[in-house]
Amino acid sequence: MVATVSSRRKRILGAVVSAFTCASLVSGCAQVISGVPTTLGGYSTTSVAGLPAADGPSGPKESAPHAPLRVEGTDNGEMDELARNAVADVDAYWAGQFPDAFSGKEFEPVKRLISYDSGAPGAPLCGKSTGGMVNAFYCPPEDLVAWDRGTLLPELNNSFGPLAVVTVLAHEMGHAVQHRAGTVAEDDPVIVLEQQADCFTGAYFRHVAEGSSEYFQVSTGSGLNEVMGVLNFIRDSPGTSDFTGDNAHGTAFDRVSAFQHGFSQGPERCAKMTSDEVTKRTTLFQNWKPTQQETDLPIDGRSLRAVEESLHAVFRDTGAEPPKVVAEPRTCSGRQPTSPASYCTETNTISLNVPELREIATPPSKTSQSAGYGDFAAYAQIASRYALSVQKAAGYRLDDEAAGLRTACMVGAWSGLLVEDPIGQRNPVGKLRIVPEDIDEGVSALLGEESLISANVNGDQVPVGFARVEAFRVGVQEGLAPCTTKYGG
Repeated sequence: MVATVSSRRKRILGAVVSAFTCASLVSGCAQVISGVPTTLGGYSTTSVAGLPAADGPSGPKESAPHAPLRVEGTDNGEMDELARNAVADVDAYWAGQFPDAFSGKEFEPVKRLISYDSGAPGAPLCGKSTGGMVNAFYCPPEDLVAWDRGTLLPELNNSFGPLAVVTVLAHEMGHAVQHRAGTVAEDDPVIVLEQQADCFTGAYFRHVAEGSSEYFQVSTGSGLNEVMGVLNFIRDSPGTSDFTGDNAHGTAFDRVSAFQHGFSQGPERCAKMTSDEVTKRTTLFQNWKPTQQETDLPIDGRSLRAVEESLHAVFRDTGAEPPKVVAEPRTCSGRQPTSPASYCTETNTISLNVPELREIATPPSKTSQSAGYGDFAAYAQIASRYALSVQKAAGYRLDDEAAGLRTACMVGAWSGLLVEDPIGQRNPVGKLRIVPEDIDEGVSALLGEESLISANVNGDQVPVGFARVEAFRVGVQEGLAPCTTKYGG
C-alpha cells in the first residue's frame, strides 16, 4: 500500500483524512444505505453462473482417449500427452461454438503444435531461441502454439495440478481464436488481446464444468478455485510477452475477472472487450510506476489508524456510526472471536489480533515459508469487519451467506476508492492509496480458505470462491451501491 498522494516519502497517513465529494451515487461513490434490506438483481451462493455449486473430481478423465494430434519435437512424455489432450479438447469446444459466436465462421485448428525443452540447447522458433524460454505462446505469423515441456508445464502441474496446464494452453488457443474471429485490431494494446484470451479460457471451462469435455472435468467449487488460482499466480505470464511490457497481460484481479466474464456469459462477452472497455474496467493504473511504490505499510499503531481513518472516509456517507477499533483481542458476549479480527455487535467494536495480522501481511518468498499474502490482504480483514458494522446499522442480518457477499463487495468498494487512477470515473477518497499488487493480494486471500474478506460475523466464508471474487469485483468496479442492491439478502 502507498501511504499518501501528496508525499511518497511519508510512510503512513496522518491523522486527518480529507472528506470527499460524491459526484454521482450511481457511479459508485459512497451512499446512504437504506435501513430496509432489498434484493435487486439477485445472487446465489449455491450456484456458479447457473451451474450447481459443488466440489468433486477435477482433472483428466480416466476414460479420456489419447488425442491424435501431431506435436513437433515431442518426447511423448506425460506433459506432452497432457498438453496434446488439452489442445484437442479446446479445438473440439471451438469447433462447436465458433460458428454461433462469430457469424457462422468455421473454426480452423492451428497449423502447428510444438513442444520444446527450455533447458536444452536452443532452437529458433518464431524469431527467438527456445533456450531458456520458460513459456507457452501462440505465434500469429506462423499460426503455431508452443510450450516448454521441460520446466514450465512440470512446474505448473506440480504446483497446481494438471488443470493448470490446461488453463495455460486454453489461454494460448484463445489468441488463435481472436485472430480467426477478427475480434482485435492491429493497433489494440496487448492487454486487450490478453483479456480476451483469459475470457475465452473462461468460456471453455464453462464447457468443461457442464460435463461436455471428452478429456477433462472440473468442479464448480474447489476445481474452479484452483483454475482461478493459476491465473492469480502467473499474472503476466505465460503468454505473448514478446510484444509488451511487464504488466500488459493484466493484474491477477483483471485476469480472474476476464475469466469469470467468459465463464458466465460466453464468447460473445469476450468479443466486446475492446480497448475502451478494457481501459475503463481494468486496474492497470495508467499513471502508476514501479518506482513510486514504497514498502508495505507495517502492521503497527500508526498504520492501523491510517487504515481506520480511510474506512471512516469511505463509509461516512452511509450514516453508520463508525465502530471502535482496538488492537487487542476482546471477548464478545455469546460469540466466538474470529481471527484475526472480530466484530462485536453489542459494543460496535472491532478487536484485532495484531500478531496474526502480521502473519497475513508477510508475503511468501523464496526465503520465507509464510502463508501470508501482503499488507493489503491483512488490512482487508479489518475492512471486512468494518463492513459488518455498516450492515448492522442498516438492519441487515450478519450471520448468513448474504452477509459474506455484501462484505466482500464492500471491501471491494473501499479498495476501488483508494486506487491512484479512478475506476469508473469515481474520485479517490482521502490520501491512502493502493497499487496494482494490493488488489491482487486481496484476490489471493479471497481464494484462500480462511480469509474474512467474504465471511459473515461468525467467520463463515462464502463456500464458492467464484462468488467471493465476483462480489469483490463488483465492489471494486462499481462501488458501494450494488453491494446492497445485488446482495441485499
